Amino acid sequence: MLEVDLKPARTFSPGELEQVTEAIVESFDLGELTRALRFKWGMVLANFVNTQQGFYGAVGELVAWTERRKKTVELVALACAERPDHATLCQLAQACGLSVPAIEQKYDLSKPLPPKPAGLEAMVARHSRLVDYARFLSRFMSFGDRVCRIETPYMLGTGFLVASDLVLTNFHVVEEVIHTPSQGEQVVCSFDYRSGSNLEESAPKKKSGKHKKARPTVCQLASQWLVAKSSYAKSDIGEPGEAGAGELDYALLRLAEPIGKTPGMNAEERGWFSLAPEGALLAVRDFVVVPQHPDGETLSVAWGNVLAFNSTATRVRYDAITDNGSSGSPCFTADLDIFGLHHATDTANRPTFNQAVPLNLIAADLKAKNIAIH
Repeated sequence: MLEVDLKPARTFSPGELEQVTEAIVESFDLGELTRALRFKWGMVLANFVNTQQGFYGAVGELVAWTERRKKTVELVALACAERPDHATLCQLAQACGLSVPAIEQKYDLSKPLPPKPAGLEAMVARHSRLVDYARFLSRFMSFGDRVCRIETPYMLGTGFLVASDLVLTNFHVVEEVIHTPSQGEQVVCSFDYRSGSNLEESAPKKKSGKHKKARPTVCQLASQWLVAKSSYAKSDIGEPGEAGAGELDYALLRLAEPIGKTPGMNAEERGWFSLAPEGALLAVRDFVVVPQHPDGETLSVAWGNVLAFNSTATRVRYDAITDNGSSGSPCFTADLDIFGLHHATDTANRPTFNQAVPLNLIAADLKAKNIAIH
């Protein structure tokens, strides 16, 4: 994302960063900080800083990491929410323009969720650093050029480009085809499948056919189409337990042509998303945006709140509406930073959440398999 599209983020002076570090060291121990980050940010601290050094050094690395990502304000908010009686943390939060009630509303999960904004534009105005809704919508529509409807002989899904000729989707979307590789020639990836030039909010059920649909750009898979895969966890299908680091429910598919280098609907190069090893920083009650092809229909968008992270930090749970055919959709923050691969819903009789696999875990898995993406 170009920085010119973003409102300026609060930065901290070296002295302020030292204050933040000292306040966290005073009010947490390593175990407490690790738990807070895991359950409120879905972050495994040891994956980002050296936790074997002294605690002060580990916190210093964490603060430096958040400052590089312009997220130190969020770290201060989290620390203040966990330690509301710590005077220095509260003073730092107030200096950042944060109020203790607002911080508690975000991070105290015993409190009810605040009402959703009335529409996507209101959500962007309230929660996104993008300078205005027009900039958000323009960028989001261009990102839509990288999202495709996937049709196999067995099911429908969604996918998105992570290289000029590579599509990422869920393992379970193409699972049956993986078992019979020759059926790869029957898999169709349809880009630019929209209702006219507009993006529809929410994830509608089957439509009446009254909307004029754009002719999609169809792409087949290459002859050697399966680049990498990781199966889903038993917990994803209702069994006890939590998903491990190797249970990421993804499949990386090679297309027959580098469609990412071709023009999208805005006549500019379509492009693709990068799988960053660190990933976007996400916190509970942040807003998420999910472009998708629900029920195989034209591209639409759903949005909602992050509700929680699972105990192994391998799943992000949210209340954005999805449907059959949405599996494999990309998930974005309100600033349009990509963070996840939507893959499942709550398996309870009365589902309360949908969930995604963090993309940084997929990037790490591909690296471990010596698969480079360009």
